[in-house]
Amino acid sequence: MTAVERAEERVALLKRAVSLTTELQAVETERDRLLGQRAETCRQLRGAGASIAELQDVLGVSRGRVHQILRDTGGEKSPARG
Repeated sequence: MTAVERAEERVALLKRAVSLTTELQAVETERDRLLGQRAETCRQLRGAGASIAELQDVLGVSRGRVHQILRDTGGEKSPARG
């Protein structure tokens, strides 16, 4: 492979890397948006009377993760201990 061919290949790979990075950033933004919507829906379900077990089943996550989702959205807070 000549120096020119290597340079052309390097340019093509750099362009591909930039394109993939841009695409990944878009996917991460969409993922964050969807996770926020899921958390808000989870909080609303809890407010409407859904049990932790129901949320766990619907979301397909552990009980601890359900609590974390609720806590992160300002939904369910631990009672104050005195």
